Amino acid sequence: MLDEEGEISASNPAFCRLLGLVESSTLELNFRDLLSMGGRLFYEAQFIPTLLLRGSLSEIAFDLKHADGSHIPVLINARVDHTGPAHHQILLAVFAVEQRRLYEKELLRARKEFEQIAEVVRRSSDAILRLTAGGVIQSWNAGAQQIFGMSPEAAIGKPLSSLLLTAHTESLSSAMEKLKEGQETFIEAKGRSALGNPIDLSVSMTPHMEAPGVLVAFSAIIRDVTTRKQTERALLQNEKLASVGRLASSIAHEINNPLEAVTNLLYLLQLRVADEETNSLVTKAQRELDRVAHIAAHTLRFHKQSSNRTQVDLHSVAGSVLALYQVRFENSSIKVINDSVNASPFVCFEGELRQILFNLVSNAFDSMRAGGRLVLRCRDVALYPGRRGMRITVADTGSGMDRDTLRQVFEPFFSTKGIGGTGLGMWITKDLVQKNEGTIRIRSCDRPGRSGTIVTMLFPNQPQKGQPT
Repeated sequence: MLDEEGEISASNPAFCRLLGLVESSTLELNFRDLLSMGGRLFYEAQFIPTLLLRGSLSEIAFDLKHADGSHIPVLINARVDHTGPAHHQILLAVFAVEQRRLYEKELLRARKEFEQIAEVVRRSSDAILRLTAGGVIQSWNAGAQQIFGMSPEAAIGKPLSSLLLTAHTESLSSAMEKLKEGQETFIEAKGRSALGNPIDLSVSMTPHMEAPGVLVAFSAIIRDVTTRKQTERALLQNEKLASVGRLASSIAHEINNPLEAVTNLLYLLQLRVADEETNSLVTKAQRELDRVAHIAAHTLRFHKQSSNRTQVDLHSVAGSVLALYQVRFENSSIKVINDSVNASPFVCFEGELRQILFNLVSNAFDSMRAGGRLVLRCRDVALYPGRRGMRITVADTGSGMDRDTLRQVFEPFFSTKGIGGTGLGMWITKDLVQKNEGTIRIRSCDRPGRSGTIVTMLFPNQPQKGQPT
């Protein structure tokens, strides 16, 4: 504190330490005595007149003399304090420039660090949100916009629960109760994007507390784990398929012996049959038993090719498959049309083609228990110049399928038949079609009066062994 003549009337210990002085000695000094020659001229000619005119000045640079003779650069904030009509005091706040530089350096470092963190948050592929204690969104980064397809303007101000499906809002409410107790929480939930697509989400929430333990806000990191969930489901499906494969191989091994015994018995029976009709029935039983043995020996081993392709009469194969269901078709009032009589001989794996048709006809029958019409059609087609093939169509007027069912129809273990279905029929069918270099397409409608399903398959005609490609 200076009087009107510039004499130091009071100083604190920090000022004395700055100049290396004893506290009592400052009371015998004039502030001018602490300045360099140039500083003294500036002090008398500009500093004091301007201060008295304005009443206060801030961050004026001076060099003060240290007790050891060195000069210390300082910044001064000054204010005039009027104690009477004709008297005034000058209050000075003095701090070393080095301290100010350290402060500014630390402030710059903190600002740079904040900007880096803000840039990481802004560019993160995860949704990083700041929310009020009540769960209202206050910030919305690029990751959130990418995951949910919503702009910041559309999202800010909405509750966090609006991003989740209704069935998962209860788990969010429970998590927010834990946040009020200062606990970090994590939930997995399903959300929906702005386009209506379902999303699997992991939500990690961190509370921001103020004394005395009051939740004032919280942050949430939301990650789209849809791909991870799909991978987990695929791995689970693969494990199921592997288990089914092991079980099927064991069953196939166990039933081979009784199948062989029945085959031998049918052979002996045929030797003793006299009339032609009975002999025909025994022959048909032997043929179907051979097919059972073939299926048992190759159950769920569709990734391996059969030994050789053969030339197949499609009308005969289609007829044999339909014959297995003939009685059931008649009992259910199902009209069957086998439109394959004009189909050319087709080179393929006969057993696998028979299995494909059997699966499709079985599904068609299950959808028409109350009656309807089934069409099995085979036509020669030109796939592209120089390559011909076969189009096989299985169509029915059954109950049909909705869009969700169509989307999952080729997934393993997906079934609409309840406990009576394995969920493997269409998955196996697609695998066999692709194994024979074919394609399969399904169209279906479940509207009353117009329901039905059409399965279309295209196969390239394979040359027999020894024929040119």
